[in-house]
Amino acid sequence: MALHKSMKLAFVWIGVAFVALIAATVVTIRYASEGYTGPIEKGYYEKGLNYEKSILEQRKMIAEGYSYESKLFTSSPDLKKGKNLVSIQFRKSGAPITGAKLQILIERSATDEWNRSLSMIEDPKNKGNYQGSIDIPEEGLWILSLQGETEGRILQKTVEVKIQ
Repeated sequence: MALHKSMKLAFVWIGVAFVALIAATVVTIRYASEGYTGPIEKGYYEKGLNYEKSILEQRKMIAEGYSYESKLFTSSPDLKKGKNLVSIQFRKSGAPITGAKLQILIERSATDEWNRSLSMIEDPKNKGNYQGSIDIPEEGLWILSLQGETEGRILQKTVEVKIQ
């Protein structure tokens, strides 16, 4: 028994729909694979495991008087597109901390394309004062994460900055 003409047409349309669905899936997978950047945060698993310990260490250091002083942490940090000279004072109970390692991570929230890490250098004339140059390539919202290490302990501070 032969199929009716309308049934043949229905099977053709179902076949076309399946081919279109498979083609759309292939295109979607191709675009998703091209833009994949992998995990943005290095060592994210270890950081997750030590998250509570890290928060406790931060609170302990702040209670002991560790702090940063800089225009970066004010309501108007005065940063602009391009190179910006930055000065940060690292202190414990008001006394300058010398010989520390300070780094600033500059990043955008939606991509890792602009992520940069900057090491701050201690000013030999002004102990406890660390300087560096931040290059901000475009306008918008930026996240600056400061990490200072002294005596094997790390104090972190993060600030969001709008560049216009």
